[in-house]
Amino acid sequence: MKFPFLSLFGVAGVAVGVHGVSMPQLRAAEPGAARNRPNILFVITDDQSAAHLGAYGDRHIRTPNVDRLTREGVRFDNAFTACPSCTPSRSAILTGQPIYRLEESGLLMGRLLPKFPMWTIRLQEAGYTMGSTGKTWSPGFLPAAEFPVHPFGKTYAQKRQMNPPGMSPVDYAGNFEEFLAERTKDRPFCFWLGTSEPHQSYAKGLGLKRGKALEQARLFACWPDRPEIREEVLDYSTEIEHADEHLGRALAALERSGELDRTLVVFTSDHGNPLPRAKCNLYDAGTRVPLVVRYPGKIAGGRVLTDFASLPDLAPTLLEAAGVLAPKEMTARSLWPVLTSKRAGRVDRSRDSAVIAFERHTLCRRDRQGYPMRGLRTDDFLYIRNYEPDRWPAGDPDLDAKPQGVFGDIDRGATKEYLLEHRDDPTVQRFYELAVGRRPAEELYDLKSDPDQLRNVAADPAFTRSRKKMTARLEEILRKTGDPRQQGRAPWDGYPYYGAGGMIR
Repeated sequence: MKFPFLSLFGVAGVAVGVHGVSMPQLRAAEPGAARNRPNILFVITDDQSAAHLGAYGDRHIRTPNVDRLTREGVRFDNAFTACPSCTPSRSAILTGQPIYRLEESGLLMGRLLPKFPMWTIRLQEAGYTMGSTGKTWSPGFLPAAEFPVHPFGKTYAQKRQMNPPGMSPVDYAGNFEEFLAERTKDRPFCFWLGTSEPHQSYAKGLGLKRGKALEQARLFACWPDRPEIREEVLDYSTEIEHADEHLGRALAALERSGELDRTLVVFTSDHGNPLPRAKCNLYDAGTRVPLVVRYPGKIAGGRVLTDFASLPDLAPTLLEAAGVLAPKEMTARSLWPVLTSKRAGRVDRSRDSAVIAFERHTLCRRDRQGYPMRGLRTDDFLYIRNYEPDRWPAGDPDLDAKPQGVFGDIDRGATKEYLLEHRDDPTVQRFYELAVGRRPAEELYDLKSDPDQLRNVAADPAFTRSRKKMTARLEEILRKTGDPRQQGRAPWDGYPYYGAGGMIR
């Protein structure tokens, strides 16, 4: 199910904003300074794992435009979402904060609260022209009237009938072209291009119709190797290619307008793929995302960085690139020093981990309960703390949670259907349990011997020291960043569930 989008000028010094906080301070005050700052094109796909791109090793997915960005820019090999769920991930990207600091904005079908400073608004207050198309922040309730300016500026929603069957009809690139034609030429611009691809559901067999072969599907080890599952991965891959086509058209539009090399281009996804044990889970399949940044003249291209980057880091990064001070509420760290370093590999030795969080996705458990988790990912280990191990991690098995059915935190699709239909098959039972079975309070995965994160060694005496170190480190980070769970509070199950027009339940 795809969710559509729900739908101040640069001066020196500091001014008081709408909410009584300081507005952004620009670094330069000379005439024309605003126009000398970079344009920003922010491209974000929906539910795409890093592993499913040519630049990240999947040569059977043809994404020449992401490949171009990689050749001419910087690729992050350790980029992670803040949360493997659409709305909270996007809240974290906007605010530069982990989801547990964002109250009801940190949930699917939550409410975007104007109390949290957002980089898209700060840029507009600093003189940027803002526009958007496709999926921005959703699904949930965005009360636009409560914001000083709309977080995503003017929305462009023209449809494109020539899109392939099963794809979103939104003409993302065409809408960007329209924005370029309308924008004020003497100001920098920021445009959010959010595709609905490759979110479920898929046009069955589309990948095969496009000439793909079953053996080309790149499967995660947590799925059984069956033709039905390979076919679904090919359909998912085809949607990734479609999104790349729109990226290519957007880059071509920038070239025609003479703005390409004056534009900082970011390509990423909100979290990993929507198949079982990926989305709504803290394993790499659900949390490791592509992140590529291009900006000639400031960012030396052709580099691969192993520094850990969390998607909330993009908020202070883009503000710093624009010469706008990040508000103190943004606890994320700017990537600008790493991007502009001209070095490859691990540039900043302190960037050696990422924290990931999850609370509530769909209403797939009784009493509106979520499945709260926190995770710490390093080079060597993935540690996960499950706060309610007696709950079912994918949802109650006897509760029909619309629109996804039983185990409602897994999207409907061929792989989920296969696991449910073959749960009693001895060759499938293990994969079924990996996807939906109850989990212990602690999980620890040794990435050197188990990169697919299938064997939990948290209870193994040989890993006691490593588990304790990871636990202590995670708890210290959560305390410093103000996670309510570290204070014994857990308000998330009590927050409302919203639709586009307001509260649903």
